[in-house]
Amino acid sequence: MPIIVDKNAVRMDILMAFQACIEEKPLTNITLRDIAQKARMPHSKLLYYFKNKEELILSYVKYTQDYMSEKCVEWFIENPRENYDSNGAYMNAFMRYVAEGKVGENRPNATTQTYVLAHYSEDVAKLVREEFSAWRKTMEACLTAIYGDDVGAKEAEAMMIVISGTFICNYNNALTGEINGNILGYIGNLVNAK
Repeated sequence: MPIIVDKNAVRMDILMAFQACIEEKPLTNITLRDIAQKARMPHSKLLYYFKNKEELILSYVKYTQDYMSEKCVEWFIENPRENYDSNGAYMNAFMRYVAEGKVGENRPNATTQTYVLAHYSEDVAKLVREEFSAWRKTMEACLTAIYGDDVGAKEAEAMMIVISGTFICNYNNALTGEINGNILGYIGNLVNAK
């Protein structure tokens, strides 16, 4: 009887191997052989799933798009607004999740390098724009469902800016992380400062 291979699982293993390689050296220095070795498979097998590095990178950007939208929706479904004392507490809880994530999540941690690559590759740039467009629509739908029609595309876009910065800073350990539970509160202090 032939072995049944879950092709999507193998593709995900390859994408996670790619991500692991990015954590070790710059994207431009990574070869398909490096990725195959990290995925513990022959180079020829990797080529069965991805014909070249660009296709693999584009798949990783698509994975990032799907992941970001899916996890935002999931968090808002699992954490109803009525479980929090205020809108501020609710949004800060969401931002803590953005900063710290859940244990065992396979977060797309190589987004920074792929976003930079978008500046040099029109194909990657197109996917990144599509990623942010889809993510903005998802955030807008989530925020509108929670807060009603008083919020919309501009609030969603503002949240995406804060989310992206928080995600990148915490992933790179660039900041202390001590404010993760009150990120929006500290921004509010700036808005309300005299």
